[in-house]
Amino acid sequence: MSLLSRYSNFVSDRGQNTKVCLIGAGQMGQGIVAQLNKMDSTDLVLIIDKNEEKLNQAKNRYKNNSEISLSTNIDALDETDLDIVIEATGTPSSGAEVAAKVLNRKIHLILLNVETEATIGLALNQEAKKNNCIVTVGDGDEPVAAVELYNFAKEISMDVIAIGKGKNNPFNEYAIPKDLEEEAHRKKMNPTMLTSFVDGSKTMIEMAALGNYLDFNIDIDGMHGPDSDYESLNSIFIPESSGGILTNTNVVDFAFGVAPGVFAIVYSEDDYVNYEMEYLKMGKGPYWTLYRPYHLTSLEIPRTIMKIMVEKESQLSATSWNIEVVAHAKTDLKAGTNLGSIGGDYIFGKAMKVQNAKGLAPLGLSENNILNHNVNRGDPIEINNLDMTENQLYKYWLMQNSFL
Repeated sequence: MSLLSRYSNFVSDRGQNTKVCLIGAGQMGQGIVAQLNKMDSTDLVLIIDKNEEKLNQAKNRYKNNSEISLSTNIDALDETDLDIVIEATGTPSSGAEVAAKVLNRKIHLILLNVETEATIGLALNQEAKKNNCIVTVGDGDEPVAAVELYNFAKEISMDVIAIGKGKNNPFNEYAIPKDLEEEAHRKKMNPTMLTSFVDGSKTMIEMAALGNYLDFNIDIDGMHGPDSDYESLNSIFIPESSGGILTNTNVVDFAFGVAPGVFAIVYSEDDYVNYEMEYLKMGKGPYWTLYRPYHLTSLEIPRTIMKIMVEKESQLSATSWNIEVVAHAKTDLKAGTNLGSIGGDYIFGKAMKVQNAKGLAPLGLSENNILNHNVNRGDPIEINNLDMTENQLYKYWLMQNSFL
C-alpha cells in the first residue's frame, strides 16, 4: 500500500485531519503552502512570519481553509492545537526558539532549516526523544534525498563508501550579497540566500547534517569538491588504493558538474553481484554510483508530513557529532563587528572534523553575535572571540556540548 493510502487510512481512523503550522513564508514557505493546498486530510491552520506582505501572499495561496490564522509572533504557537510545525526560516536562532516551544509540547517538528540541524541537531534529537515526538529535516533537502539512496544501498546489501551532493553554483567563499543582487533578482531569490549557496556555507551545512546523521565524517576539512560528471563519480570518490581521492571511507562530500542531485558510491566484493551490475548497465565495478538527479526542496514536504504521522520516524536527525561547520571571516574583521547572517557580508562556513574544530565558533552560533577580537580574512573565528547572546540557540548548544 502506498504511503498516501496509508496516510489517508490513518487520518480516517483517527477521525481528525492533521493540523499543521508553517513558520517562514519566504520562497520555500510559499512552495509548502502551494503543496499543502492540494493535500487531502491535512489542514494548514497557522502561518507565522515577521513580514505581513508574505503572510498575506501565503494566505491567498491557500484555498483549503478560510479560517487559517496569521501571526507575526511565534508566541501564537502557544495558543494553537497542532500536530506538526514546519520551520522554514533558515535561521538557527529561530529554529531553536521554535523547537523549544513545540518539542516540549510533544508537537512534531519538520526543519526546512538545515542550518539549525547542523548547529544543534544532536540536542534537538535528545529533546524530541525525551518528549516522545519527532524532529526531522524535511524531504526535498539534499541530506534527506541522499539518505534515501543510503537506505536503498544498505537494504540491498551494498557498502556505502561515500555519499554527497552536486553543487551547481560557482564557489566563492568571499562572495557577498551585493555582488549577487542582479542574479538573485533574476531567480526571484533573496540575495543572502543565494550568497549562502555561492560562498559554500549551504553545502557545508547540508553535508555536515548528513554526516552527523549517518555517523559518517569528511575526508578532509572543507571536503574535496572535485569536478566530475556522473560517469566519473565512481572513479573519484573511492580509496586512493583503488585510484581515487579518499584516504578514508564512510565520508560525505560534494562535486561540481552533477547538480542538481545527490549520489552514493557503493561497493561490492562479490564477483556475481559485480557481473550483474555491469549487465544492468551500471558501468564498471567494483564501485558503483547510485544517483538521484533532482531534489524538489519544499515541494516534497507533504511526504515528510505523511511519514511522521504514519511511520512515526525521523528522516534525518543527528545521531552523532563528527562534523562542525565553523565560521570563517570573509574580510578583515574588527572587534565590535556584528557578524550578521549566514550568507551575509562577514562570515562563511567550512565543514571541519570535530577534533580540528575545538575552540572554534560554529557558523550557526556566530550569526548576529559581536566580535571582541580582530580576525583576519580567511581565518576561523574562535568561540572566545564572540560576545555570545545567551538565547535559546546558545542554551541548546551548551546542552549539546554537555553530552558530547
